[in-house]
Amino acid sequence: MWHADAATDAWPGVFDFSYIDEIRYFGGMSSVAGCATFLYFIWWIGYTSFMLLVGINLPKKFTPSGQKANPKWDTVFHSTMRQGVCIAMGKYLRGRKTEDSLKQMEENNFDLVDFFIYMAAHMIAALGAIYTIGYGCFLNKYFHLAMLGGSVVLAVLRGANRYTYYTTKMYSRTLRKQFAHIIDNDNGKEGYSRMT
Repeated sequence: MWHADAATDAWPGVFDFSYIDEIRYFGGMSSVAGCATFLYFIWWIGYTSFMLLVGINLPKKFTPSGQKANPKWDTVFHSTMRQGVCIAMGKYLRGRKTEDSLKQMEENNFDLVDFFIYMAAHMIAALGAIYTIGYGCFLNKYFHLAMLGGSVVLAVLRGANRYTYYTTKMYSRTLRKQFAHIIDNDNGKEGYSRMT
């Protein structure tokens, strides 16, 4: 790989890079792509099993019998679906009305067909990335550096958005619900806000 000889010369006896020339990106289960694919499928099976057993019902607002539930947990699947994926999936893949998708998003009530479409799309994207982006990173250190830099920027931006959601939007919504009776009965008094 990159600069293995320089690292060995600088720190003799510390690093053993004798295997470096044997690493192959493609070529069976002992290759980089083979190991990455194997690990992905271990995760995929575990996550899919979790979602089918308990995860799909965790954030639902209503029980199957129609009673109001008290959801405490969210999942990546539900969060992603609420960001508009449900509407697009319903419109283009399921023939579902936008109103029905919006209701599903409001109630966090997505069916198993939605979940399996989501997981199939996740698999295609992940395996596609392993066999394209991963190979580019393996071949070229500048491409690898660009992908690392892009990943850091993306992680910071998404983390900041999530932090903003947790510290402002989520609590604002909760406060509006808790003080709705005061907000609705302000009768135009100064100092109150409609918080719409």
